[in-house]
Amino acid sequence: MSDTFMLTLKERLDACISELDSIHHLFCKNPKTDFTRKRKISFEDTIRFMIELQSKSLPNEVIDYFGHASSSPSVSAYVQQREKILVEGWEFLFRLFTAECLALSSPLLKGYRLLACDGSDINIFRNPDDEESFIKEGESGYNAIHLNALFDLLGCNYYDFDIQGKKKLHERQALNRMVDRYNEPIPTVFIADRGYESFNTFAHIIRKDQFFLIRVKDITSNGILSAYDLPDSEFDTYIETTLTRRHTRETQGKPETYTILPQYTDFDFINEGCQYFDISFRIARFMVAEGIYVCVATNLPKDQFTLEELKDLYRLRWGEETSFRQLKYTIGLINFHSKKRDFITQELAARMVVYNFCQAVNQHASRLKPQEKSPSDKYRIKINFATTVNICRSYIRQGGDEIELLLLIRKHMSYIKCDAKYPIKLRPKRNRDFVYRVA
Repeated sequence: MSDTFMLTLKERLDACISELDSIHHLFCKNPKTDFTRKRKISFEDTIRFMIELQSKSLPNEVIDYFGHASSSPSVSAYVQQREKILVEGWEFLFRLFTAECLALSSPLLKGYRLLACDGSDINIFRNPDDEESFIKEGESGYNAIHLNALFDLLGCNYYDFDIQGKKKLHERQALNRMVDRYNEPIPTVFIADRGYESFNTFAHIIRKDQFFLIRVKDITSNGILSAYDLPDSEFDTYIETTLTRRHTRETQGKPETYTILPQYTDFDFINEGCQYFDISFRIARFMVAEGIYVCVATNLPKDQFTLEELKDLYRLRWGEETSFRQLKYTIGLINFHSKKRDFITQELAARMVVYNFCQAVNQHASRLKPQEKSPSDKYRIKINFATTVNICRSYIRQGGDEIELLLLIRKHMSYIKCDAKYPIKLRPKRNRDFVYRVA
């Protein structure tokens, strides 16, 4: 048996770190002086150390990384080194390694890449002076950031992310920024829930010559569809309209031709030089339960994706919700090692690099041993992702026998109840304080 996938993936991660190290002066606050002297913790050590961070206290993390040697640097020395690195350096590493993951394996559906967009709140340390993240709620209030991310539903890894303060949250704006950064030639479908319903978002994706599948409010609500004459049943039709902000006799007299956007509505493609914007998209409405309908807007062609296939595509979006849970609690994103916003962003990018590494290994192992059902057909069996993370972290740090590790990963399975439905219990989750860490 011969399998070099893990070795290849680790070599590519090492190559990405080395490439970042070779141009580290571009991502330092003081390029002329930072990391110019030889110290116990080099630039590369600082990067690797953060990738290997787990959920322990920072002193214990330093001791582990430097092999329990009495000559280990102090926690203060490490903090001073990470202070020199700009957040953009970590974003560069994340995108560099993500491209390597896609090069190794990039599953497509009918030639399309599927990227889901969603967001998740992450509570951080309380700081009332941080106007972007402080929420005045209850007796003392709390601070939270919002992670907006593009998630590859077939490759099961994060493609891009954008961080906002919870108080200044604007999910559609974050998606538009990520779409504008997207430069892949592969046809891509951006899939999102109702919070992303916007002509502005549709236009950003269309201008990129890409595709979208976004849930919109039903015809009986005050959303986009309320302005059009649509039947109260299942349908699959096209809408062609001209967007404008002008209130003239012509635009107000032809609602079937023009859609007048309110002044408070964001739309980046109408200005003094361009008063009209033509847009065409497809609207599909399907029943999910008795009397309950879901509406989606898309520009996918009917001859490639039928109404039933649109339903299946939209259901795939739940994969990103699952990934947020794994990122927070299996990878350990909620266990930050700093109170500073920039440091938190650094750790977030590092954890997403680790997540992509572990998921790449997990997906490879799953292809060697496909998902199956238990004899009673009551449960689906899949590889335990938490075990994969534990093994991959050890492998990143000290290497190992790739064949034995893959066999070990495939040995640990977990069971999922088929078609299980549980009520969602919303409850606030606070950040994990420094004193409550495992040894």
